[in-house]
Amino acid sequence: MDSIIIYGSIEKIPLYNCSAHSASEWSELDGEKWPMVGAGLIAYGIVIDLLYLPILLIMLEKELFEKSCFKIMFLLGVTDFFTLIIISILTGWFAINGAVYCTYPRIMYISGTIVCALWCSSCMSALLLVANRILGMSKPTWAAMIFDGKKTYIVLMFPVLYFIFFMFNTPVVFSSKYFAWMYTPLIFPDRNLEYFNRPHTINNFSVVTLTCIVYTPFRIIIANQFKKLIHGDSPQLQNAKTQVFLQSTFICAVNQFGSLIYVIMNVIVVPGWLIMSAHFIWQFVHGCPVLIYLTLNETIRVRFVQKLKLNVIFGNKVLPSTTTNTTMNTPNN
Repeated sequence: MDSIIIYGSIEKIPLYNCSAHSASEWSELDGEKWPMVGAGLIAYGIVIDLLYLPILLIMLEKELFEKSCFKIMFLLGVTDFFTLIIISILTGWFAINGAVYCTYPRIMYISGTIVCALWCSSCMSALLLVANRILGMSKPTWAAMIFDGKKTYIVLMFPVLYFIFFMFNTPVVFSSKYFAWMYTPLIFPDRNLEYFNRPHTINNFSVVTLTCIVYTPFRIIIANQFKKLIHGDSPQLQNAKTQVFLQSTFICAVNQFGSLIYVIMNVIVVPGWLIMSAHFIWQFVHGCPVLIYLTLNETIRVRFVQKLKLNVIFGNKVLPSTTTNTTMNTPNN
């Protein structure tokens, strides 16, 4: 966004000047149409976002939202929701039309700036979520000191400020030829290095590194904590804590894998199938929380069913609309 402020408009930014050809000519030169794949992306984005909406509303319920982990999960969910609009629905439309940057320069530049910032913000939110859960299980006093009450809002300012920072960095833009969002708009092939986004690359390296750092020293602590849960807590409370920890772990692990792929892409030359796979992994990163919440979080799953006014059989038991979940007894830490 800083370049727009400096030059006055997207079209006037020297590195993003598409005046050499018309929009249709650029598509013919560098684009490739993917009608079936594009339709699949649009369908995926719409379905996941439609499932995400009631989940976000459930998280906002007072009984849940007062817990620090649900505040973080809500911010992460909002980030996922808007990211999927760009990387699934909008990208599907680009793919169907065989679009490159110069086909829709304004939409591409703005959406690329936003989605890059959303991705980096979600990386930080995911790390905060797993840190919240690990501290809650191993160091409750520390968790209370950092996250209790309104302190969580202060902590969540970091991913928000992180988002704002990346809004003023080089955007990623979509190429239907490579089926990926990348730094270069492929206007000046001999100047590709000038589009390199160093903060974004540092973010991806940091996510991979920090995730390993966060998990490694706590492996023994978590193992001991589970032993305590087995001998000390009721089965319901043990199950609730285990579910929340697994949710945080899976969400962060998928983020780590997605980051690792993009780190590899920006360091070495990789085959086209891996570049294309990276985009599908990116979509899965932001769509998998829906699956995680609906399979591992009994509170959200039951309330989701209630909102849709369905009678769903879990095992041999039919859950009525008045079912209360044991996860609600999970301590705030």
